[in-house]
Amino acid sequence: MSFEINIVSINQEIPVHINFNSQIIVHNEIDNNEESRYTEIWPFFSNTKGILYSLVQEVSDGFYSSFPLCDSDFEISLSENSFPNWIPGEIKGDLTPFIVKENVYEDFAKIIHFLIDNAPQKRILFQTRYQCKDCEIVFGVIKIKKFFEMLNLKQIFFNVCYIIECDY
Repeated sequence: MSFEINIVSINQEIPVHINFNSQIIVHNEIDNNEESRYTEIWPFFSNTKGILYSLVQEVSDGFYSSFPLCDSDFEISLSENSFPNWIPGEIKGDLTPFIVKENVYEDFAKIIHFLIDNAPQKRILFQTRYQCKDCEIVFGVIKIKKFFEMLNLKQIFFNVCYIIECDY
């Protein structure tokens, strides 16, 4: 299985580059043409104006993946009442917790803060995915502090797009 961690810095026109050492590589769609958007399966995320970033590590010579950065708990299943009823039942099984691996958590948090701080409107789209029955689900706007609280409680899910904004 492959994992992806994708971020759109809303309305950003020129990509930013992290200015600190990190175990995580931040690719952007301008400098790395292998980064692509999923226009048909994620239309809101993909058609939002801005720069797409992907958080990855090099897993072999020239091959990058988010797989070494995160995991999921596939044993946790969502109850029928966990999400609004407009989300198709067959999709709920693909909404599993997004877990950042402990060895990169600090770098991950620093990068998310950096991207929000450098976003023109201090707002990003955050989306993780793995191969499943794609159905675009957008959570809505949450403050970055709340995002990290939810992440630590295993309440941020794969295959969901979150709109995260600055809270300072």
